[in-house]
Amino acid sequence: MAYTQEIRIPQLPGDTDNHVRAYYKAWCDAVRGNNVPDRKVLSSDVLAPWIDDICIYEYLPHKRDFVIRIDAPNIIAASGEVYRGCSPRQIDLDFGTTLLATLLDVIDRGQPVFHKIGYERKIWEEWLRLLLPVTATDRQGKVISQVFVTHFFYRGK
Repeated sequence: MAYTQEIRIPQLPGDTDNHVRAYYKAWCDAVRGNNVPDRKVLSSDVLAPWIDDICIYEYLPHKRDFVIRIDAPNIIAASGEVYRGCSPRQIDLDFGTTLLATLLDVIDRGQPVFHKIGYERKIWEEWLRLLLPVTATDRQGKVISQVFVTHFFYRGK
């Protein structure tokens, strides 16, 4: 098991990179009223600058779990792990995190969550993790809940 430290933070730190801030702003701009943004608004054109950073976790209400539909190339490169098709429970087991519980909170509240993540590889690294709820529609027209999970290297002060 790799050692990981998660610290929930109320907002993005003041020294957050503009690239990360622009991503969060794109999500905020897609919010309509109190509704979670729809993936139709957050299209691949809108998300193009962050396409290699976004993991998509799809909520499975009958299991109260998720399946990882898309595993971001940048996080695969950073972690050396591929979790596509897995439950986030596996990530919790491998890294000692509470990702599943946090994802359920994001779904239940319909609000984003931010973490500072400390990860020990060759050296200690810090990352910002953004968990942003979205909705999508499947081929049968059923609305499904998803969470964009993104990690950005952080050089905090």
